[in-house]
Amino acid sequence: MGFNLMPQYFKDLGEDLVRHGYRIVPLPPGSKGPRMKGWPQASLTVEDVRRMAANGSAQAGVGVIAASTPAIDVDILDDVIAQRMSDEIDRIFAGQSLMTRTGMAPKFLVPFRSDTPFRKMSSAIYTDGKNEHKVEILGDGQQWVAYHVHPDTGKPYQWWDGLGDSGVCNVAAHDLPALDRTDAQRVIDAFERIASGLVAQGKWTAAVSVERVRSDTPPADDPFADQPVGKSEPEVARLLRAHPNGDASYEHWFQVLAALHHELADAGRDLAYEWSSSSSKHTDEKFDTTWNSLGRYTGRPVTLRSLLKGTKPEPALPAGASDDDPFPFYAGDEYAQGFENVREMVEDLLPDQGTGMVYGASQSGKTFWAMDIAFCVHNGVMWRDKEVKQGSVFYIAAEAGRGIRKRIAAYKKVHPETVAPFFADTAPDLLDSVWVDRIKDSIRLRGGASLVVIDTMSASFTGDDSSQQETAVMVQNCSNLAKSLECLVLFVHHAKKDGASWRGSGVLYNDNDVVIEISADGEGAARAHCAHVVKQRDDEAGQKFGFRLVKSGKLGEKPNGKPITSCTIEQTDVVPVKKEKKSGPTFENDERFGKQRHYLDILAGLAGLDNQKVEIGVWINAIQNDPIVNETKEPDYPRADSLTRSFHRMAKQGKISLGGLYVRLLT
Repeated sequence: MGFNLMPQYFKDLGEDLVRHGYRIVPLPPGSKGPRMKGWPQASLTVEDVRRMAANGSAQAGVGVIAASTPAIDVDILDDVIAQRMSDEIDRIFAGQSLMTRTGMAPKFLVPFRSDTPFRKMSSAIYTDGKNEHKVEILGDGQQWVAYHVHPDTGKPYQWWDGLGDSGVCNVAAHDLPALDRTDAQRVIDAFERIASGLVAQGKWTAAVSVERVRSDTPPADDPFADQPVGKSEPEVARLLRAHPNGDASYEHWFQVLAALHHELADAGRDLAYEWSSSSSKHTDEKFDTTWNSLGRYTGRPVTLRSLLKGTKPEPALPAGASDDDPFPFYAGDEYAQGFENVREMVEDLLPDQGTGMVYGASQSGKTFWAMDIAFCVHNGVMWRDKEVKQGSVFYIAAEAGRGIRKRIAAYKKVHPETVAPFFADTAPDLLDSVWVDRIKDSIRLRGGASLVVIDTMSASFTGDDSSQQETAVMVQNCSNLAKSLECLVLFVHHAKKDGASWRGSGVLYNDNDVVIEISADGEGAARAHCAHVVKQRDDEAGQKFGFRLVKSGKLGEKPNGKPITSCTIEQTDVVPVKKEKKSGPTFENDERFGKQRHYLDILAGLAGLDNQKVEIGVWINAIQNDPIVNETKEPDYPRADSLTRSFHRMAKQGKISLGGLYVRLLT
């Protein structure tokens, strides 16, 4: 039983072609078109050829990229006329040594070199009633077959060069004869003269009515309308997603293919095929016939602008991304380097960028605390014993309005050497991105920000803070502001009436990088205040910082002569202890919290006597494998997302601290 071995053109000849200065691309068996992404820009090395040949491309054909090695492609199936065209080419390039490659005789191709790449040029298309005939100059954006098995004849392409019929693999690219656009047009004109005579004799007719212009020459009335838009292949791919094929009409299908061909030429074939084949109406035959016909028309084309109309703009690429790598990933071992250099706004308290919430009950001192932080950052002075990153601070006093002025005066009275941050007394609507853009533009006008404080959220938010959807939009708008300005956005919010937690949706906890609770206890001079770090995304929560409010001296006089005073903060080590309710269920005695109390017992066992921090995943795994919790040993029970929600509730109740991937039991 015999069998035929497929020729290994890419493996056997690819390295020599690269060494001779050709830019090549593999051609899959049975296809004259490349399937390699981004092939028009490819510049394979010898090592690339070896690697690709060893990974499935050994039996591929070899295409030569035509940008700097254009070719005259005589697509004529009439022996006599093909010979006449060959004679015309010999006349135009008299005295030069020309090579000829054939695939389906009498069609032939002649390779050249060009120092100035130009786009494909084409004649009109003519028919003798049986076959179509044309001449093309393959240029920038195309490739031509150098070595392959012809998909129609099933036989190898042949070379005729007087050098052993081996073709370009034995000729350096720089030794090929030169071809410029002027001589290319002379070739096209020679064919048109022959074709015109045949039309006059009634032997040929024009298959397609065309205006014979060079493909890279714009119409005189509008020098830009018919030119490619200038989109890269990844940009065109993203644009196609806005024009799904599905059961598109033939007219829309054709216009998309025509626009792709005009923008990317043959380099867009893979994108066009992928898009077309997403419809049940697609057939390879219809696609190939239509795509190949698009290269013949040189009149007014369908451009990519027809697809851009009404298309939603693509979102901006993320930092570090590019068209070729639109969502970059990084090797983890390298990405982890430099973690110790992550910058903080206030050491161990506020991140350098992101969003945060400071909440507290009325009279808890939350605004005074936020102003103290704002002054420290704006002036770059220590906050307590913490290092501070200096930067411009913008404080939006949406609730206090102009009443904030006396608080500024009080702070300056105690710290006369400091410079006050920027202040505004306008209440924006954080639910509306237009307001967020106004804030951003005004801050940029003043040189940018390190910290933006919004006091309060309620006065700057027209939505319902109990609505998860509306609150999520508000936090996202703040996050967008932080990303645009590369700063931290910190908003001040109210606590519930019972002071147990913040007012509104749980999104306010989940979607912020840092959450700080401000509370107070006691009366008069004995009243103590506390800033409790409830959440820190990348660090350990649970820190508590005591402070008290100190009444200022006289700042000025009211119209009736009475003194105007305010308060400032004095940092203390006294941390008020929340009073337990005298009656009613508590976490310790309410049966509803029985499971959570058992979870804490499991955590205590993992933490050991020295109460080490524990990975959250380890805790979840221990709970799921606990015989009391999971008597039937059901897989993944309780579910990890359900446990995570339970952990957050325990964190709010002060039983644990959550920080990044770790949890610690609070005693």
